Amino acid sequence: MKFNLKRTLLCSLAFGWISLFWGSYDAIMQSIDYDVFGLDSVLHGVIIAADNILGLFLLPLFGRLSDKIDTPFGNRKPIIVVGTVIAALGFMGVCVFASLGKDYFLPFIICLLITLAAMAAYRSPALALVPDVNPDRFRSVANAVSNVISVIMTVVAMLYFYVFMMFDGYIAIGAAFSATTLVMMFVFCFTVHEKKFKADMLAESEFAAEQDRIDAEVRRLNSEIQDTYGEEAEKRIMSSKNHALDVQSFTEDSLLHLPSIDAALGHKYSAAARKAAHAEAKEEVRRQRKKLSLRDRAAFTRFCILAVVFCFYMTYNALTSNFVKYAEYILGFKQNEAIIPLILAQAAAMIAFPAASFLSGKIGRRNTMLIGFAVMIAAFSGSIAFSSPHPVLYILFMILGISFGLVMVNIYPFFLETSKNTSLGQDTGIFSMSMTVAMVVTPILSGALISATGGWFGGGENAGFRILFPYSIVFLVLAFILTLVIKNTRGKSSTAKKQEVLDFDK
Repeated sequence: MKFNLKRTLLCSLAFGWISLFWGSYDAIMQSIDYDVFGLDSVLHGVIIAADNILGLFLLPLFGRLSDKIDTPFGNRKPIIVVGTVIAALGFMGVCVFASLGKDYFLPFIICLLITLAAMAAYRSPALALVPDVNPDRFRSVANAVSNVISVIMTVVAMLYFYVFMMFDGYIAIGAAFSATTLVMMFVFCFTVHEKKFKADMLAESEFAAEQDRIDAEVRRLNSEIQDTYGEEAEKRIMSSKNHALDVQSFTEDSLLHLPSIDAALGHKYSAAARKAAHAEAKEEVRRQRKKLSLRDRAAFTRFCILAVVFCFYMTYNALTSNFVKYAEYILGFKQNEAIIPLILAQAAAMIAFPAASFLSGKIGRRNTMLIGFAVMIAAFSGSIAFSSPHPVLYILFMILGISFGLVMVNIYPFFLETSKNTSLGQDTGIFSMSMTVAMVVTPILSGALISATGGWFGGGENAGFRILFPYSIVFLVLAFILTLVIKNTRGKSSTAKKQEVLDFDK
């Protein structure tokens, strides 16, 4: 079975323009809230949290809806397209009213709420589309592909901010975002055939499962021959049946001959004996389940993964929603240049994504995430010391980006290991809700801490931005501990099966 790169890239386009939006939104809203409307850090946090408050209700609702509906265009695609059009027009309105000044705060807020509601409505269906068209064994590498698209579009958004903010260009940023999004959406509409993609994936998965079953049966048969007759007899028997059991071809004809070989070896089993053995196996599974420790229980694993998601996004969203002003007030960057460390971090993350997918195949998703969290803690700790732009700071942010990549590639597929294929949309909604709860809490909490701790560092409220990195470290340590508690759900990532993940079908 081959990983279908083209199919994954096309379905990841929606993931890309979502990232384009959040890259534009997180950067521009810091400028609008502080510089246009004169809000403090707490009110800025409330506005940044508004989209996630809406998401608490809309993400699971539309995730479940996209599991249930059926249209000629698929179940995810219609929601994605309608939500995207509304969000693009709404964000254009946000930028227009922000450019008109503080007297237009009310229409600005109305456009903002419309935009955020539309984004929340189609986010879960868009995130669920990529795992929809990839079997579990390829979900880490598919998530890596999606994250590469995401990072590219986030960097594009940051470049829009860097260029257009030299001219106070809120309208220019809004127009660039809307135009880019609509172009990507048209490509998505004409190239993504959701129902066909899913049917192709299921057919490929069934064929691969049948091949795996034949492989297992051949290994079992070879073992029984060797145990019963010894190596010399095994060689004679295998040479006599090579026409029927061609391991390379896995033909249907091979399956038809397997029972006759069993019979020739005297290994016929009665239906009653098979039924009794099956019942005994089920009973053994039931007994084992009763003996499961807390760490072995699926519900505990799901809870811990969601808690890790929460802690990770407490850090991530605090950084993205406050760093532009942190860079201005604490590091002394110009407004448009404040985005440069984040651009470097995103570029480094993009380089790290393929490595993260490969590493998860070797040591497992959990262990890869542990490495990512440990490196993040070290990079944030080293960055605290800086109060001006410095080459070492840029290096630390690139290391930070690499460690973010190790976590982001694996955290979503890690959770989906505990899901059923029939509930991917619903479980994506649950995953997104955990992420969203964090992004409701963290802008308000970090904003309140920034406001409250200004006096600790001297220099007024703006000095309170120094609390941002220690705040981030606390939640990263919690995420590391929680990840350590989790048992590997499937050992090594299933992307490591054979060498299939390296075999791309373009």
